[in-house]
Amino acid sequence: MPGLREELVTALIKTLPKSIRRTVVPAADWAARLLADLPSTPTEEPITAALASAIRRANGTPVTADDFDPERLPGHLRPNFAVLDERGRRLGVGKDLAGLQTRHATQARESVSKLFGGASGSAGSRRGGGNGSPRPGRPDERPPLERTGLTTWDFDDLPRELDVRRGGSRVRAYPALVDTGAAVDIRLFGTPAEQASAHRNGVRRLLQLATPSPVSYLNEHLTGAEKVALATSPYPNVRALFDDALTAVIDARLRTHAPDALLWTRGAFEEVRADVSAHVVDDLFGAVALAARVLTASREADAAIRAATSLALLPALTDARGQLDALVYPGFVSATGLEQLRRVPVYLAGIAFRVGKLAENPGRDRVWQNEVQTATERYVSAGGTLPLPADADPRLARVRWMLEELRLSLFAQQLGAAGPVSLQRIARALAD
Repeated sequence: MPGLREELVTALIKTLPKSIRRTVVPAADWAARLLADLPSTPTEEPITAALASAIRRANGTPVTADDFDPERLPGHLRPNFAVLDERGRRLGVGKDLAGLQTRHATQARESVSKLFGGASGSAGSRRGGGNGSPRPGRPDERPPLERTGLTTWDFDDLPRELDVRRGGSRVRAYPALVDTGAAVDIRLFGTPAEQASAHRNGVRRLLQLATPSPVSYLNEHLTGAEKVALATSPYPNVRALFDDALTAVIDARLRTHAPDALLWTRGAFEEVRADVSAHVVDDLFGAVALAARVLTASREADAAIRAATSLALLPALTDARGQLDALVYPGFVSATGLEQLRRVPVYLAGIAFRVGKLAENPGRDRVWQNEVQTATERYVSAGGTLPLPADADPRLARVRWMLEELRLSLFAQQLGAAGPVSLQRIARALAD
């Protein structure tokens, strides 16, 4: 609201970290000065981004939109959001937009699905290619797109968007394959983000269903050392690890064809399926051998932590245990991905090395741990989690592994970090 704009800018400045805030005090005076450099009318750019740019231009302070904390704003400066149904009835209200979206996601998806059940399919070619032929006598209408229980790609191209007009407004739906375990469904979503998240997993599952599993053959040809290593995994059983490794193998092949792991045409799917089938045995052997190396290194790191019993070293040992648990856990093979998994034995060796040298200079270790903790806090504040989820934002995934490289550069330098890494580089990566 124009009348509250100066008050809003003042309050936002007060939410900045102290190291930045001290360059723009008094906040009220700076707010009045910066207002002249902000757009006079609303734009697609968030006000935090525009304000950060204005501060950088005014005094050169390296500030980003993420440095502001809108959650600390007074209630009257934060907007209320309302969820309305098709009749205008209020279903929910609050200041947490993401929370409202989460609570009403199922209702929204069901409403979109119901709306498109008899939707016209006369949209342009980018939305065409449904899963059936037009109904006789109704050339502009297609049968409902949603389907359940699919185990093969037995339909034509999957449309990326569907449009329908209702009450003078245009409603857009986003079709996606949805992994249901033993099959996949085609469902409609209300946003591209929901579509991409579901479709990525659905494509992977459909490829897995279409690929003969070599797990039984693999189990018969493992070495004794590999069988011993696999027996110590955090998975409920060895078969679960094999299945997860197969998922990682399929995902790696898929991403060589489509870096975003999204396929929309039958031809593209068949191309990837053929590639996966041709290499699945060798790829799976390699993935399981790599997992065995990780588990062997994990066992060594665990033994090193258990052997250090001094209470004076407890904070460092707790940190090392947390690092280990964030690297090796049920599902770590597919969540990490085969390319990054090749670095995990090095990270685990770094844990064992750090613990072995810990008693020599615990004070130095404490300084390095504080640096890692600062970097980790920034990563978590930006939305990152440990362990890393399989569907993490690529920017956060990159920083998550930069944290491991930072640990190597501090605690186990002789193992060699993969490129230059520092707290400052991590901060810049989060700001990009």
